[in-house]
Amino acid sequence: MNRNPISRSLEFLVVWLIACFFVFVYVSGTRTSGTPTPISSPRVATTEPTTTTTTSTTTSTTTSTTTTTLAPRKHKRGKCPNYEQTFADYGLEPVRVFSYIAWRESRCTPTAMNTTLNRDGSFDSGLLQINSTWKTVTRNICGGGLDLLLVLDCNLRVAKYLLDNGGLAHWGIDE
Repeated sequence: MNRNPISRSLEFLVVWLIACFFVFVYVSGTRTSGTPTPISSPRVATTEPTTTTTTSTTTSTTTSTTTTTLAPRKHKRGKCPNYEQTFADYGLEPVRVFSYIAWRESRCTPTAMNTTLNRDGSFDSGLLQINSTWKTVTRNICGGGLDLLLVLDCNLRVAKYLLDNGGLAHWGIDE
């Protein structure tokens, strides 16, 4: 069936809106405070000293408190060490190559989605940026639509299928 460009654009828009809704629901459900937290990286505790000074005409009081805030863990340029064990668990080997692919494609962000269409009208989703042309494979492996590629488990299972059926060439890497 040959669809016109407007039909493909509308299909992309619908999938994109569903994906945005899914991300919104996921972020809303994982937030623990009033400030948004990045999904993409684990968080570690750091401390920032805060000084409060109160002055009046008769006395001066200075108090010092320490506030604990969470900062995102930095990933090393060119790889995603936070996901390397996960790649091994899913059989995505060589792990160092998939660590690089995740960094190159999504900067280690499991819910990444490209903002522009590819030349053929398709788009890429998730940590390993699985292309939307793999809709049938995604449905067979994950039991749903392309929005499931934003779920890490589904993204990695589809990536394993692609690795087993065509190798690293799916990500433009010569073996």
